[in-house]
Amino acid sequence: MPSPVWPGLYETSLAPERVRRILAAWNRLPSTAAWLRTARPGSVRALVTMLGASEDLAEQLRRNPSWLAACFSLESLARPRPIHGLRREADRFLNAALRQADHAGALRELRIFRQREHLRIAARDLARRAPVEEITRELSDVADTVLAGVLRVVRAQVASRFGEPWEKDAGGGGDWRPTPFCLLGLGKLGGRELNYSSDVDVMFLYGDEGQVFRHPPRPGPFPGPAGLTNHQFFKRLAEAFVAEVARPAPEGQLYRIDLRLRPEGDAGPLARSLEGYENYYAQWGQTWERLMLIKARPVAGDRPLGADFLELVQPFCHPRSLSDHLLDEIAATKRRMETEVVEGDAEHDVKRGRGGIREIEFIVQGLQLLNAGKQPFLQQAATLPALEKLAEYGLLDPGECTRLAAAYRFWRDVEHRLQMEHNRQTHTLPTTETGRKRIAILMGCRTASEFEKRRLDHARAVRTVYDKFLGDRGRSPMGAGLPGDPDRHPEAWMALLAAHGFQDPPQSLRWVQTFLRGPGWSHVSARTEELARTFLPHLFSLCPKSPFPRPAGSRVRGVLSDPDRVLNCLDRFATAYGSRAPLYEAWTGQPLLFELLAWLFDRSDFLADVAIRTPDLVEELVLRGQLRRIKTVSETLADLRHGSTDADQALWLRRYQQAEQLRLGLRSILEYSDTRQSGEELTVLADACLQYALEVVQQRHRLGPSPFAVFGLGKLGGGELSFGSDLDLLFVAPDHARNLPASQRLAVEFLQLLSTPTDLGRAFSVDSRLRPDGEKGLLVNTAGAHLEYYRRRAHLWELQALSRVRFAAGDASTATSFTAAVQRLTDFSAGDPGVECWTPEWPAEIDRMLDRIVRERTPDGREAGAFKTGAGGLMTAEFRAQTWCLANGCHEPNTRRALVRGIAGGLVAADRGESLLAAYDELRRIEGVLRRWSGAAEELLPEDPSALRRVAIRCDFADAAALADAVAKAREEIVDRRS
Repeated sequence: MPSPVWPGLYETSLAPERVRRILAAWNRLPSTAAWLRTARPGSVRALVTMLGASEDLAEQLRRNPSWLAACFSLESLARPRPIHGLRREADRFLNAALRQADHAGALRELRIFRQREHLRIAARDLARRAPVEEITRELSDVADTVLAGVLRVVRAQVASRFGEPWEKDAGGGGDWRPTPFCLLGLGKLGGRELNYSSDVDVMFLYGDEGQVFRHPPRPGPFPGPAGLTNHQFFKRLAEAFVAEVARPAPEGQLYRIDLRLRPEGDAGPLARSLEGYENYYAQWGQTWERLMLIKARPVAGDRPLGADFLELVQPFCHPRSLSDHLLDEIAATKRRMETEVVEGDAEHDVKRGRGGIREIEFIVQGLQLLNAGKQPFLQQAATLPALEKLAEYGLLDPGECTRLAAAYRFWRDVEHRLQMEHNRQTHTLPTTETGRKRIAILMGCRTASEFEKRRLDHARAVRTVYDKFLGDRGRSPMGAGLPGDPDRHPEAWMALLAAHGFQDPPQSLRWVQTFLRGPGWSHVSARTEELARTFLPHLFSLCPKSPFPRPAGSRVRGVLSDPDRVLNCLDRFATAYGSRAPLYEAWTGQPLLFELLAWLFDRSDFLADVAIRTPDLVEELVLRGQLRRIKTVSETLADLRHGSTDADQALWLRRYQQAEQLRLGLRSILEYSDTRQSGEELTVLADACLQYALEVVQQRHRLGPSPFAVFGLGKLGGGELSFGSDLDLLFVAPDHARNLPASQRLAVEFLQLLSTPTDLGRAFSVDSRLRPDGEKGLLVNTAGAHLEYYRRRAHLWELQALSRVRFAAGDASTATSFTAAVQRLTDFSAGDPGVECWTPEWPAEIDRMLDRIVRERTPDGREAGAFKTGAGGLMTAEFRAQTWCLANGCHEPNTRRALVRGIAGGLVAADRGESLLAAYDELRRIEGVLRRWSGAAEELLPEDPSALRRVAIRCDFADAAALADAVAKAREEIVDRRS
C-alpha cells in the first residue's frame, strides 16, 4: 500500500481479515485503486474503522466503491450536509424521473440516496467527527428528504388514477380549493433524533372532507362528476406510502414504518382530517398521547396544514395546568416496560432498562408536560435542548442536567454502534466476552471493564434523578385483593366474579377488561388502568357476600341485584364520557360518585340510559348539591323559564323533565325521599311543566290570561305520581267563554308540546279521555257543560274519577268555582247529590266494578303476583278510599290521606288502621321500585325467577320468597279491612 498508515490500521481493526479482503479487491479496480493511493490519513482511518465496525456497512461499500470519495473525503467527514443540499439533490433526480413518469426509477434513486447518505453519516460518526446530536439530526434530515420524495411519487401515482381531492372553501360562496395533505413525524423522527435503524413513526393529516375530481371543479353545489371522497383518496395515498417505504428492494428497505401512535392505534383510520384529530384528542386523548405529541412536527407535504395541527394540539400536549398524577402514569408505564418488555434484562437494555434512554426521556417529557404550558420556552421536541431549558428555568439542577445530557449522549452512541453492525434494531448490550470487547473499543474504551464502569456510572446517575422525580410513583396498592392481569389470569377473575353474584362470569370478564383498558383494550394509560382497578373492589363490596369492606360513607343499604348489568353500564358510561382518564380521576376524588352510579345502574333501567346518554349530568347534580334539594312548583317553574328562548320548546321541556326525573330517581335510590315524598315531588315537576307549557302556548299566541283551567285526575290529581305515570287531564273553560274552537286549538297545541316525541323521547304521556263523552266529547268545554254532563249523563265510575280532581294550571278563578261544584256532586253523604247515576246501591256497584277489574286485568296464573289489580292489591285500597270519600262527602284526591281520614272516621276498627296503612305503604313501595326501574306502568311481579330475585333485592328482601310473602300478607290486610 502506498500510504504508510495502512499496515498499522490492519492490525487494530475489529475485523482485520474483512478489511484486507475488501481493500485487496478495490486495489484491483483502477477507479478505486487511484483513490486508495491518494487518500489522506484521516480518510484512511475512517474507512478502516467502518469496515471493521459494521459488516452491513462494509458490504454496502463493497458493492458501491464509487461512494468512497463522496463519503470519506476530509470535507465530507468534517461537516454535515445541510438539509437544503439534500433536498436539492433529491429534487434533481426526482424531477427528471417524474417528468418521464418513471416512478420506479424515482423510488430506486431514493433508496440509493438513503443508503449512501447513511454510510456517509456513519463514517463521520465512527471517526468521531460529530457529536451525537449532530449525527441524529443528519439521520433525521435524510429521512425527511426521503419520505418527502416517496410522498411526491406515490401522490403522483394515486392522482393519476383517481384525480385530485378538493374541499369547499370555508369562506362560503361555493368555491372549491385543493385539499392540503401533510405527513407528520412523531417519536425520534419528530424530535430529529433518529437512529441508524429506527422505525419512523408517522401520522397522515388532510385538510377537510370533500370530493376527488379529475378536473378542477366549477364553483357551486354541483361542480361536475365526482369520484372518491377525500377520506377514501387519502386512505389510498397513505396505504401506497406505507407499502413503498416498507417494501424490501434490491437497494434495501427505506424504513420500517410504525403507525400505532395514530388515534385508536391499529384500529383507527390511516388518515384523518384536521377536525377528526381535534375531535379525537378532545374526547379520547390520553397522557401517553400528550407525551407523544410533544415531538410532533410536519415532515412532508403542506407545511401550513402541519402548523395548523401543531396549533390545534398545543393546549392538549402543553396544558396550562395538569395534575401531577401524570407522573404516576409515566412511572407505571416505565415500570411495566422493565417487567414486561425487557423481560428480566433491564440491566442490559440501553433504551428501556434502568437508568437508560427512556428514563431520561420520561423525566424530560414529564417535566415539560407539567410546566411547558406556563413556560413556552420549554416546548422543545429534542431531548438535549429540552434538558438545557429545564435547567435554565430551574426545573432541573444544573448538575443533574449535565449528568443526564452526558448519559443521553453515551447511551445514544452505544445504541448507534449496536445497530450499525448488522443494520438491526436492537437496544441490548452483548453478553459474550467478544461482543463486550467490541462495543468497548467502538466506544473508545481500552477494555470491557472500563466500558462497564462508564455504563454503570451513567445508569446510576440517571436512576438517581429518575427516582427523585418518579421512583416512588406508580406503586400504590391499587386494586389490592384482585387477581393479576385479566388476560393472564382469566380463571381467577371468573372465580372472583362468580363468588360475587355475577351470573355470566365469561361475559363479565370481558367487561372488566374493557372497563380497565377501554374499547379494544388499547385506549388507556397505565395510570388510568390502575385507577380503574381501585373501583372494582368498591363495586365488589356492594355485591352479596363480599369479603371486600364497604368504603366509609357508603350511601345505600342492601346489595346490588344485578352486578353483571352494573359492570356493563359502568363501562358504557365510561365510553360515553369520552376519555376515561379524567373520569377515573374524578371518581378517585369523589368515590361516592362512582358508588352512586353503581346504585343507579342497578336500581333503574330507564334512568341508567339517561345517565349514559348525558354522562356529565349525575356529576353536575352531585357537585351542585341538588340531590338534597326539595323544590316547590314555583322554584321548578323558575328553572324551566331559563329555557324560554330555546327554539325547540318540546325538546327543552323534555331535557329539563328528564334531568329532574334523574335527580328525583337518585333521591329515591339514596333514600333521601320515601315513596310518598317521591310521588309528591314527581307531581310538583308535572305541575310546573303543565304551567310552563301553558305559558309557552299563550305567549306564542300573545294571549293574556289562560282561557281555561287544567285539572289533574287519577294519580296526578292525587299528587302521587310514579315514574312513567300518564297525566290524566281535564280542560274546563269559564261559562262566559265565547270562542271554544280557539281554545280547542290552544289545548291541542299544549298537549302536543307535552307529548311530542323528541330526540330524547317525549316529556309526558297525556290522557284526556276522562272528559265528558270521552274521545267523542269536546277537549275544552265550559264548567256548566261539564257539570250538566256529570248530573245527567255520567256513569258512577266517572263520578268516582271526578272525586280525585285537582287544579294544576291555567285559570284559577274558574278552577275555584268548578272544584266547589265538583265537591258538591261527589258528596253522597246525604243521599242523592242530584246526579242521575246515584242509586242507594252505589257502593255495591263500585264493588262490582272492582271485582270486574280483578277478573279482567289479572292474567291467568299470575294472581299471586298481581300486587296492583289482584284482590287486596293497590286498586282495592284505592277503591276503598274513594268509596269512603264519596260516602262521607270528603274531597281528598290523595289515596293515602283519604285512607288516614277514613281510618279516623271509622273505615276500619281503630286497632286495625295502622295495619291497613302499613300494607298499603308496602305495596306502594314495591310498585315504586318497579316503576323506578322500568319508567312504565307495573301491575305484576315478574314471572321469571331470576328477574323476581332481582326485584326482591331492590326491594330490600332477602330473596324472592320473602318478597312474595310480604305481598301476600299486605294484600290480605287490605282485603280484610273492609268497613
